[in-house]
Formats: sequence, C-alpha cells, structure tokens
Amino acid sequence: MTNTRAIGIYRALFRLYPRRFREEYGADMALLFEAQLRDESAGRVWARGLVDLAITVPAQHLEAHVNRPPNPAIPTVFAALSITGLLMTGLGGTNLGMFGFGLVIAVVSGVLAVASWRRTRAITADRPASAHWWKLVAGGAGVLIATIVAVNVTGEVPEGWWLPMMLTFLAAITTTVAGLILGIARLSAHRPGHAT
Repeated sequence: MTNTRAIGIYRALFRLYPRRFREEYGADMALLFEAQLRDESAGRVWARGLVDLAITVPAQHLEAHVNRPPNPAIPTVFAALSITGLLMTGLGGTNLGMFGFGLVIAVVSGVLAVASWRRTRAITADRPASAHWWKLVAGGAGVLIATIVAVNVTGEVPEGWWLPMMLTFLAAITTTVAGLILGIARLSAHRPGHAT
C-alpha cells in the first residue's frame, strides 16, 4: 500500500472523531501519520494508529457530549415545581395528603433545582428562554384562570375529572412560576451597573 493511499484511509477513519475535534486537529494528525509512515514500518504505524483511534474516539465523543452548553431550563423547571409544591402545601389546608404530597414535591424539586443549577451557568438576558418569559406567565395564568372558571361554571368537578383537572391546575401554576423566575432573571440582568 502506498503512503498516499494509507493517508487517505487514515483520513477516512479520522471521520469517526467529533467534527469539532476533526476541524481542530485533523490536519496535524494526518501530517504526523504521514511523517511516521516515512520513518517507521507501515505495520507498526498502523497498529499504533488503530489503538489510538480505538481509545481516543470514544473519549472525544464523551468529552464533546459532556462539554455541551448546559440548559438553564432544567433548574428553572425544578425551581418552579418546588414553588408549586409549596403552594400545594398552603392550598391543602387541613388535608394531610395534599400537604404531604406538596411537601414531597417541594423538597425533591428543590434539591434537584439546586443540583442542576450548580451544573449550569446563570440564567442571563441573552438566553432565548429568558426573552420569552412573559409567554410562560401569560400561558400559565390563562390556563389557570380557564381552569378556575370551568370549575366555577360547572359547580362541581365531574366524576373521573378531578385528577386531570388538578394536573392541569398544577401545570398552569408551574408554568406561571417558571415564567416569573425567568422574568426576574431577565429584569435583574438589565439593572443599571449589572455586568452581563
């Protein structure tokens, strides 16, 4: 096999790496492989190159996956669920089941919010999600109002509709709270003297 053909095969194998890695190191690695083929036996160069590919390709894909920019929506959703759980404990009144369920949601979601927040960057004004905070507030409040009106018009929740109505109610509260959290983050980023 000629060196030109061997380098072509190596370049084809190099496509197994993530694109960003290929763009940054591809040309240099091909030049190194070519230089090694001139100085050493082809079998030895190929053996070392294939072992290197087998080890580094999965590692580079894992690193590319781990280094993706974090999504601030995850801690926001968990924080909104935690606040919703706290609201449930207050709305539950003397109902111990509702109080306990709300407390569990608040604590678990709060822990997950803190853990996921620590893994992400702060929510900033340049994030697309924070620019549309008002849509979440309006949508959640609209569903919340519609649910309350529907219950008041019908008088009583029909048999079998209590659970879907409660889930809709909780989703509306969670969406509204998530919008408020994003809105507060966006507005605080636009304060005078605040560095973004």
